Amino acid sequence: MKSIRTLTLLSTLWLMAGCGSGTNPGANPEVLQAGPKPSWLIQQPVDPDYYFGVGSAAKNQYGSEAQRSAQDMALADLASQITVKISSEIITTLIENGSLTRDEYLATAHSETVAELAGHELVDTWQDAHYQYAFYRLSKAKYAAIQASKRQAALALSSDFLAKAQTAMAAEQFSESFQATLQAFIPLLPYLNEALEVTINGQTLILSNELYAQLQELLSGIGLSPNKTHVRGKLGQAISEKLTISAKDNQGRSWQNLPLKVRFKKGAGELVESVKTGPEGLALLQISNITSPMKLQILEISVDIQPLLHGIESPIVTGMIKSIPPSSTRIILDVVNPTIYLEASETFNGQALKQLQVEPRIKNHFIEEGFHFVENPQEADWHMTLQATANEGTEYSGLYTTFADVSLNVVDVKSGLEIYKNSVPRVKGIDLNYSNAANKAFNNAADEMISNILPQILESIK
Repeated sequence: MKSIRTLTLLSTLWLMAGCGSGTNPGANPEVLQAGPKPSWLIQQPVDPDYYFGVGSAAKNQYGSEAQRSAQDMALADLASQITVKISSEIITTLIENGSLTRDEYLATAHSETVAELAGHELVDTWQDAHYQYAFYRLSKAKYAAIQASKRQAALALSSDFLAKAQTAMAAEQFSESFQATLQAFIPLLPYLNEALEVTINGQTLILSNELYAQLQELLSGIGLSPNKTHVRGKLGQAISEKLTISAKDNQGRSWQNLPLKVRFKKGAGELVESVKTGPEGLALLQISNITSPMKLQILEISVDIQPLLHGIESPIVTGMIKSIPPSSTRIILDVVNPTIYLEASETFNGQALKQLQVEPRIKNHFIEEGFHFVENPQEADWHMTLQATANEGTEYSGLYTTFADVSLNVVDVKSGLEIYKNSVPRVKGIDLNYSNAANKAFNNAADEMISNILPQILESIK
């Protein structure tokens, strides 16, 4: 009898569990479908004092996480009813100049709303055989009170970062001031559409506008001045003159620890692309090689904010940075070609030629490209050695054949490094006698070498 009573009690408890709340994902689907669908699923509730949110999640997709996913969907639905308007002057400007899209802002603002959502209540849940549902509400009065408290906290935090930024600015510390200004924006992101005011030094200011103005001053208000605006350089060599950039604000104070980006605006070469100003606001430029043969080249030096954006993921903040053109300056490079000393040896059948054949062709080619030859090897930047030999081949039906071998190498005098070496072997020449055939072989070899020599030299010095 005792076992029968126990079995009856267990059966009753099981039936009660089956007829209870529809929140048990393991219940029998037929029992779940038997319960009536709640009114909030039939028609979206309306109450002027509340925001409401309803969400659903498929069980076959989310499994045991279906209930949590339904609640997340309900909160997102609730947040979507809190209207986000584009009324901020900063945001409007960013959208107009293309630094930020309308969709990017609305998506960011919506995610900020969800993240800042507080005071919501889970009113009810329900499920059927296939879906889990959740129903949230949020008192508008409670939400407004919580947001007012958060605004004050955001203003206090942002104002604190602004004070740190201004202190760093007074100490001429660019990176610290820039980072603190960016950090001051973060607490204000959910409230950029609101003209939140603070009082600084007895003056009432809209905080977001004050921060944006400070960013503009930091990025565009820096005066960058090179110690030389025009510099002479040589192809394939470093700039020997000392080049520095001075960074000052509009009050004449030197900016320390300011990251700068250096690049060839026109031309090409090897250089240190990222430099920073030192204690006196000076940055040293290092150009180790000029690789472009262009006569007029331009170096551009600008404030580099990319290293300072590490960890900043907000498209609004990055959009503000993009909208402000950073300060920059230029240095003109007047590039000349290296001087060349040419040493040539040309023979036919082991005898030195009285009239050189290859040397004039090579020399004219370089002169046409703007190079200058010198008679004194100690005055040369490049030492060029040319060797050309030709030998008789065979005679057939009155036609004589010779073969020429030509080699050329170029050494950088200053470094002692060989920057070019090439040879063309057994180039054929045919004519009515061996002498003319040798001349043809030499000219054919010169043609072959000239077509490749200068491009290969320019490639080797890169």
